[in-house]
Amino acid sequence: MKNFLLQVQRNCISGIILLLPLVVFFMILEKVWGFFRKYGDKFAHFLNIDKVLGTIGSDIIGGIFLILLIYFSGYLMQFSFLKKIADWIDDKLMFFLPGYEKNKKLAEEKLIKKVNNPNTNLPVLLKFDAYWQPAYLIEENTEGNAVVFVPTAPAKDQGQIYIVSTADIKRLPDTTLGNFDASVKTLGKGILSFK
Repeated sequence: MKNFLLQVQRNCISGIILLLPLVVFFMILEKVWGFFRKYGDKFAHFLNIDKVLGTIGSDIIGGIFLILLIYFSGYLMQFSFLKKIADWIDDKLMFFLPGYEKNKKLAEEKLIKKVNNPNTNLPVLLKFDAYWQPAYLIEENTEGNAVVFVPTAPAKDQGQIYIVSTADIKRLPDTTLGNFDASVKTLGKGILSFK
């Protein structure tokens, strides 16, 4: 019975942690949409669009206003002063909203089209004393040195950068980057089978 109550408590806390950023996001979205819909309604009435399309006209005009604001905000972000303000706001949101940073990174990955450069992040094992550490080979030179990135599991994009000798690197040519990333995210599960 005690284990059951502990499990219920853990599930409730996990649910709150999951839902809180979503509720805050939708509350903000509702306020923003209401603001633009209100002015879209006035503008649609001014142009008599509401007589032709009804209430959908105010939604369309409000949506156009919102899209124009997003576009011009993106244009203004090219100026360094506004970029600093946006970065400051981002820092404050990361502090006050749990999960904001993770959700922001996910959104950026989905929104930004990455340039198809040749992938230099090759999976390797890096020798540290008597053990091997999973790492990404970033680059190497003809002098026998290499730059490697050692991720901090489970985040594959956070970790340490080292300059090491290529003799301390064991390449994993048969391992795909996707399998390697998945292994890092699962705290090393499956690394022993990599070749």
